[in-house]
Amino acid sequence: MAKILAFVGSPRREGNSETLVAEFLKGSENAGAKTELIRLNALDIRLCQACDACAGSGFCVMRDDLRPIYAEIAAAAGLLIMTPIYFGSLSAQTKVFIDRFQCWWHAKYTFKRPFVNKEEKRPAFFMTVGAWKNKSYGQNAADIAKVYFTSINYRLTGELHYTGFDYPGSVAEAPAVLEEVYKAGKDFAREALKTYGAVHRGEE
Repeated sequence: MAKILAFVGSPRREGNSETLVAEFLKGSENAGAKTELIRLNALDIRLCQACDACAGSGFCVMRDDLRPIYAEIAAAAGLLIMTPIYFGSLSAQTKVFIDRFQCWWHAKYTFKRPFVNKEEKRPAFFMTVGAWKNKSYGQNAADIAKVYFTSINYRLTGELHYTGFDYPGSVAEAPAVLEEVYKAGKDFAREALKTYGAVHRGEE
């Protein structure tokens, strides 16, 4: 069974971002999905150098921890990206990750050989959490994420944005938020399993 991959763009462990992702994945697992949490900050991901090597092949020439991640995303049933809001947008870890998918952009638009077929309609979900009570910051981050998901042929099916959580782990004291995220994870898993099953029925 393919996994739901959850990418956490926070440098903190067990902070607000991870707390929310853990709740989301708990819901997904209770709906029958396999999941994997991936901490971007723990990976060796080099900055995109705009070398344009991928413009000639559709593949990134860098050899770092992102190489196996490309394969995991190509095989996943669904994606979740969670980022804390820093200076009104994505964390640096999340942006570096997204920028390294320029090769997938070329695979799709230049070579017409995307790593994920658009017809599969694989689902994606996006979440943010931050201290400042300014909803436009979450929307700013979401606008970037939408470009990313479109480029890799994942379909954004939902997003949640939380503000007013400053201290690490403080979101754990917000039961209504945790309940909402749990339900979102459960619903997302059902959608992912349904979509994946329709495409790959009989293969496993």
